[in-house]
Amino acid sequence: MVSLFNQDKIKTFEYFYFFIMVIYMAQMNGNTTRMISGLSSPYFPFLFPIILTIILLDRHKVKFDNKKLLRLLLLFAIWMILLFNHKPYYGGSDYSYHFFIFYSIIIAYIHVQVFGKKMLPIYEHIMIRLSLLSLILWGIYIIYPGTAAFFRSFPEAGNGNHIFYLYKWFDPSRLEKLEGFVIYGFLRNSGCTWEPGRFSVMILLALYSNLIRNGIKFKGNAGGIILLIALASTFSTTGYIAAIVLYSFFAIRILSLKGILVFSLIIIPISFQLARLEFMQEKITNQLDLDSEISKINERIDYVNKVRESNEYVGSLGRFQAMYFELINIQKDPILGYGWNTHHSYFSQRISGNYVLTGGILKLIGQLGIPLSLLLYFFLYKSSVALGNDFKVRKATLFVLFLIFSISYSLFTVPVITAFWLYGIFRKEEDLIIITEKNNPKDTEEATTTEMAATSNEGILPS
Repeated sequence: MVSLFNQDKIKTFEYFYFFIMVIYMAQMNGNTTRMISGLSSPYFPFLFPIILTIILLDRHKVKFDNKKLLRLLLLFAIWMILLFNHKPYYGGSDYSYHFFIFYSIIIAYIHVQVFGKKMLPIYEHIMIRLSLLSLILWGIYIIYPGTAAFFRSFPEAGNGNHIFYLYKWFDPSRLEKLEGFVIYGFLRNSGCTWEPGRFSVMILLALYSNLIRNGIKFKGNAGGIILLIALASTFSTTGYIAAIVLYSFFAIRILSLKGILVFSLIIIPISFQLARLEFMQEKITNQLDLDSEISKINERIDYVNKVRESNEYVGSLGRFQAMYFELINIQKDPILGYGWNTHHSYFSQRISGNYVLTGGILKLIGQLGIPLSLLLYFFLYKSSVALGNDFKVRKATLFVLFLIFSISYSLFTVPVITAFWLYGIFRKEEDLIIITEKNNPKDTEEATTTEMAATSNEGILPS
């Protein structure tokens, strides 16, 4: 058994299973992206989470006759058939891209049915430990740069090395440009994922859970403090902005009018000081000067198109640059979108196949078309409302948080995140009981069996 919060416990396999799901969510390198893409070899990284899920299903009898699940899968199947008929350039290889839409939905359904709303404290518990580990290892290198040889002894991961997928260290000698990875002379903390911004997104989801349990509390809340320090070490613009919004949601809910005024006197100066940070100013200024940035990127694209192969990866566009081109994609394919294979987008086909469009808000609309994507955003809102009702917090909190994340990152089809995204339509009125351990060791096996079979509010954590 693994102890969580408030003396609650979870069985070791269930905790290990969810831990592996979080590691795959982090997408450190090609092996741990195999829950969102890639049906080719090596096969073990692809099969490992599937094997674990089969074991989980054997331990918890999940039924797949849920009408909402079947309707959603049928809806995506119809969309895919229409897309493939409408787009003659779609071939057999494109099935692998769309396989992962169905895959993530099914895995998300299993997570909601097995773990229910208790996904949040389990996820938070895991992220606190990963964040603490990242701060220790990040701090070691910051204080003693001579430890670079130690970090280089571990397997490579892009422009750095990873320690068993638990932490990624950026290798300064392998960074073509330190810009973006080094702030004020410090390498940014990317934690268990491939880059610092994505790590901040993972931390903020854990902070959401921490605030649900504790409210805005620092004394006696070591986990929350660890998460905040780890977030600060990422130097992520997205992370900082989302954190201010998140804490504001919780503060306004619990404060009186007088308290709101006092809180404003605290949060406004903090926000002002954050905005004055050099790296924040530069990022915000560059992103908002859209006309100039689009002009520059068009010149760069014209040059790259002449000197590089048509599908040779060169880089990713900035957030608002990407949104500009995604709007063009949407205009060209407003109903069905261009599908999950981004190489079939208007941007890749007609403008440049060398650059990747980042971000998720408009990208999801560009890929799925306006009708289906808006339906998914409606499901996200329903999930935010459902979690708000379950935990007695503002109903729109998670929805707004995900929208901020999606400015920089694509979130849908990452199974753990998809489970939160679709929680509102997959959840059961009474959480499925998956783990029960009484403090009284004299409880009989018969009593435990009866309790497990009953539909009640006991489980990993109090409801």
